[in-house]
Amino acid sequence: MTNEPRNKDHLDELIEESCKDAEFAALWKESEARLALARLRKENNLTQQQVAERMGVARPRVAEIERYPLRVSLGRMMNYAAAIGVSLATVEKELNLTKAA
Repeated sequence: MTNEPRNKDHLDELIEESCKDAEFAALWKESEARLALARLRKENNLTQQQVAERMGVARPRVAEIERYPLRVSLGRMMNYAAAIGVSLATVEKELNLTKAA
């Protein structure tokens, strides 16, 4: 999977229009964030159980982090990032939390 830009299609336009609604936009952002965390973990060939063992927590805690990534404390996210072998900056970028310069 590459991150190369692609042409907008009807679905992109529909999502863009729908995101004008604040509630939809918040739900969409959280959905995208969920996918991003799981993708990072899988790119590093790790299961939730392996990440849990590295973090010293139970697997359901890792599932919760991936389910609600925008509600996780900074400390917990730092631990998650370390457990999957990436920097916090990488996680922030994947979650679209970095500010544009």
